[in-house]
Amino acid sequence: MLEKPEVNALPSPKKKRPGKTPGKVFHFDALLMLLPLGVVAVYYYGVGALTRILACMAAGIVCEVLGAWIMRCPRDISDCSALFIGAATALMLPADIPYYIALAGTAFAVVVVKLPLGGTGSVPFVPTAAGFAFMTLCWPDRVFRYPAIGTGSEYVQGQSLAGMLHSGTSIRPNTVNIFDILIGNFPGPMGASCILVLAAGMIFLAVRYRRAIVNTLSFLLACALLSVLFPRIYAGSVRPTSLLMELCSGLLIFAAVFFVTDPAISPRKVSHRFLYGFFSGIVCMLLRYFSNFEDSVCFGILIADAVWPAVEVRLMRREKKRRKARKTKAAAKEDTANA
Repeated sequence: MLEKPEVNALPSPKKKRPGKTPGKVFHFDALLMLLPLGVVAVYYYGVGALTRILACMAAGIVCEVLGAWIMRCPRDISDCSALFIGAATALMLPADIPYYIALAGTAFAVVVVKLPLGGTGSVPFVPTAAGFAFMTLCWPDRVFRYPAIGTGSEYVQGQSLAGMLHSGTSIRPNTVNIFDILIGNFPGPMGASCILVLAAGMIFLAVRYRRAIVNTLSFLLACALLSVLFPRIYAGSVRPTSLLMELCSGLLIFAAVFFVTDPAISPRKVSHRFLYGFFSGIVCMLLRYFSNFEDSVCFGILIADAVWPAVEVRLMRREKKRRKARKTKAAAKEDTANA
């Protein structure tokens, strides 16, 4: 009688818990964290910012319903992920972005990424990051064209911190402009520039999801190290200014709070969370250095999400071998003691 060959099944990096969908709770909390960012956007840019946010949220719901009906896949509007995708997409864009661009990015995130790839809790990429990457490829000149603060609907171009870094120029830090950076009083994404509000979101994240904050902190640690070691500016106090500008520019902190912590992608082990966040930070910074775009954080997040599962499988394989070696060694010691 033929013996069945042994199959060394590799354990899945992430096992779903029956009856629990962490993504549902997470997206509701993330939507709450976006609320003060939306208030800041409306304060600085007026009603136009509010209408864009509401339009994208409505588009997220419509795309969720119609896309699920066309694809014959399950839908669950109650998980708030469609609302989160719409709101986050709008907040990552300039305050005067044409509506069709913001709506196209929202539709891409929901219909092309979220629904076909498994939905909330299973999608292997952050849909909002994919939607922003899509808009960057299609309309690069418009996605990074920011109005100056207080201009309302009348467009007056302002240079963002990410744009300054991309061109090799820098600010001269003083009490006034550092405070402006902290409160978001400078050109940039309308809902991702207020550092104080994003810091408050990190505190909320640390209270609600103690493990998730490990992803955020390790991501920022990697970005901080690279910004100090390899500054892109060459004037003034280079390293401190580079650290300030890199961390506070573009979508870096926004991604650290909302993208790196996504429960559908984030590892379960704390050590793996740290490595995943650190790895994502390195990828994002490298793309910032060498990409042609002003800010390539979303591309870095997507690449990290694509590569990390293979890295985690190798980590788990090594850990399994170490556990097996320890058990063998302990059994050998026990046999020796009994003898």
